[in-house]
Amino acid sequence: MTNVHLKNHVNSTGRGVCLFILASVTFICLTLNLASNAASVREETFAALEFYGSSQISKLELEKVLALRPGASFRSVSSAIDRLNRVLKTRRLESNVQMVRGENNEIYLAVDIVGEDNDTPVRHLESPHQVEFRSEMPVELLGKLHTRLDLLDSEGRPPSDEVRDGLKFYSDEPCNQIVKDLMRFGPDMREELLTLIDHDPSAVRRSNAVELLNWAGDVPDTLLRLLPAVDDIDVGVRTLATRYIFSRLSMLPDNFPFEEIADVYSRDLTRPSHQDRSKSLIVLLALARQRPNLLRQIREQNAKRISYLKERSQIPTIKLACAQLEKLFARQDAGLVDDKGFLPILPK
Repeated sequence: MTNVHLKNHVNSTGRGVCLFILASVTFICLTLNLASNAASVREETFAALEFYGSSQISKLELEKVLALRPGASFRSVSSAIDRLNRVLKTRRLESNVQMVRGENNEIYLAVDIVGEDNDTPVRHLESPHQVEFRSEMPVELLGKLHTRLDLLDSEGRPPSDEVRDGLKFYSDEPCNQIVKDLMRFGPDMREELLTLIDHDPSAVRRSNAVELLNWAGDVPDTLLRLLPAVDDIDVGVRTLATRYIFSRLSMLPDNFPFEEIADVYSRDLTRPSHQDRSKSLIVLLALARQRPNLLRQIREQNAKRISYLKERSQIPTIKLACAQLEKLFARQDAGLVDDKGFLPILPK
């Protein structure tokens, strides 16, 4: 090999080695960066079991089936829920099992056994029968709205919503275009929507009807007639009814029968379901803040239950709402009823 060829070969080899080293360093840096980013996104982990006891199964039995320790991964919690549901089904125990997300990516597992002697009764539909809409177009529009909301949620940019003049709007313009179409049907369909909620045996149709009331107007009358749906047998219907009611409490006139709302949610607070407990506490807290004259009624109907939940609950949002209500009770004893410290937000 000539000197020229040898020199070219050495230069070529040197460049290759340099490129290889550069690529290796770049790869290592990228790997370390990705690892750092992954570490900074903390995985959701198990925090505690929320269980208020049952004559049909003990907490020790539940813990044995779940086999979860604090810090267990999301996947472990999901597997434990599946395992628990199989055991409960085998033992023919009806239950409400809910994964509750807390702060700092903590997961709480709320387990309620249905069928205890003190279970809250549910309402029975009046002469149940299928109620036909004069037009299915609003249901189709609602489906389009759900599709849009699901898309935004999957992209990590869920829109906020607000109620203006009794009607629900979103921070997303395409959603509001659908809302404008829904508003053309809502007022004329209000009566049949309320009739369907009271009579139709399909929980899906009842849920759709409750949602469509968001664009039906006449809030005071609609809200009053929707109150019985808070006792619906289906948790989805109950939740949607509560969302409608909670978002419009401040729009009700002074002569509205607010004590009926307090009665409904005092009863709902005893229902064996985390979803019902949490939403009832927030509605009662909002009522106590907005209508101080209801504080005595809320206290008489719920003080023992609130104290029990505050002491036994593992979930911070439950404990906080209970503490805020007890603070209002104490301020009432001191002649102070104007506390505005904690503004309740209805959990999803």
